Amino acid sequence: MTSLREQIFEQYKRWSPRSAALIAEAREVFPGGDTRMSAHFAPYPLFIERAAGCRQFDADGHEILDFMNNFTSLIHGHANPATVAAVREQIAIGSAYAAPTRSQIALARLIRDRVPGVEQLRFTSSGTEATLMAIRCARASTGRQKIMKMEGGYHGSFELAEVSLVPRPNEAGSLEAPRAVPIDASIPDSVLGDTVVCPYNQPALASALIDHHAKTLAAVIVEPMLGSLGMIPATRDFLLALREATQRHGIVLIFDEVITLRLHMGGAQAHFGITPDLTAMGKIIGGGLPIGAIGGRTDLMRRFHPDEAQPVMHASTFSGNPLSMAAGYAAMTQLDASGIERLNGLGDRLRAGFNTAFARNGIRGQATGLGSLVNLHLTDAPLHDARDVLAGLTRSRHLNQLVHLGMLQRGVASAGRLMYCTSTPMGDTEVDTAIDALDDTLRELRPGIGRELPGLLAG
Repeated sequence: MTSLREQIFEQYKRWSPRSAALIAEAREVFPGGDTRMSAHFAPYPLFIERAAGCRQFDADGHEILDFMNNFTSLIHGHANPATVAAVREQIAIGSAYAAPTRSQIALARLIRDRVPGVEQLRFTSSGTEATLMAIRCARASTGRQKIMKMEGGYHGSFELAEVSLVPRPNEAGSLEAPRAVPIDASIPDSVLGDTVVCPYNQPALASALIDHHAKTLAAVIVEPMLGSLGMIPATRDFLLALREATQRHGIVLIFDEVITLRLHMGGAQAHFGITPDLTAMGKIIGGGLPIGAIGGRTDLMRRFHPDEAQPVMHASTFSGNPLSMAAGYAAMTQLDASGIERLNGLGDRLRAGFNTAFARNGIRGQATGLGSLVNLHLTDAPLHDARDVLAGLTRSRHLNQLVHLGMLQRGVASAGRLMYCTSTPMGDTEVDTAIDALDDTLRELRPGIGRELPGLLAG
């Protein structure tokens, strides 16, 4: 008998033959046909030809609602007219000068005026670079080496940022003292030794770990909501415990708001009412072009001042480039408090509708997240941290993958890990379309789930 996975894969291949042909070409020049691992999924990703607003059009001519928005960065969707006009005007007079510009000051002032923890900032070319420079700033400021990060926390593509990104149960150690687990064979032992791993959403355990390692800790870095591992919001008590413990020991608290800045005019830190020492930003502040930023207290940011005796070295060819500044300013000036409130309301509607679809089809599942950020999970067990999420993924096996492919074939795109986000071109109609697509996908999958994964059926 054909397995459920084989059945859905074959349907997908019949539905997207042109993308199948293009992935064969891509595999001639890229290992696995992939040049960006986060955007890859099995059996192969769709090749997108163009996009506008909240819709994409793939190589096979399908129109697809985009609830991924380049992993949350396109808050105004694709080809936003004001952003396109700003970029067109700028590129006609130059794309990069290796010199300061007034556009850098304008975007920096806008961000500083909105985000509570930002007194001064520097632009980078990515969120990865922003978190990396935040860590280096903390080390230079404290004279300490070790960094604490959360289990399941993702802070970009460098060694320390990916420690314990996927805390495998047979390697992760106890919750009270998690082990530093490498994501792959490229992580050196020296990085593991410099990383203290903390369980997410465990205030008492976090405080105890910080107290224990205080003399060697330069910084604690945390996402106010676990992003790549399932959109699990932090509790305020947890973030407050981190704030109090780091202040007690002179440790730099870094909020990675690359994803969560969209939740409030002042980011998640304004939502929770907790101000970090440094903030890493990216995604929405670039209007769809490459960008990142590190901002924080003036005394810490002073470490980058060229007149310092030994400034933290930060040389980056495209940091603050005029195209990203133009796009970012155009995008951010269109984003006001009422717009964010509307986006968050659409996210609430999406979560509620997804949860109803799970219940209607008798399948154990739930939608997590906060505001405009949503993630599906094929488990109805409580989800507080990375270990809970991984336990759910283990039980559901390949079902997340099949839900993703089923939604694509119904014209709704998300990240392969079932992350969804709303954008300003969307309204109730687009959200309801996504809810209906999940309902129909689960209805199709239910008989196969009953055969192969009966434990995922409710009741």
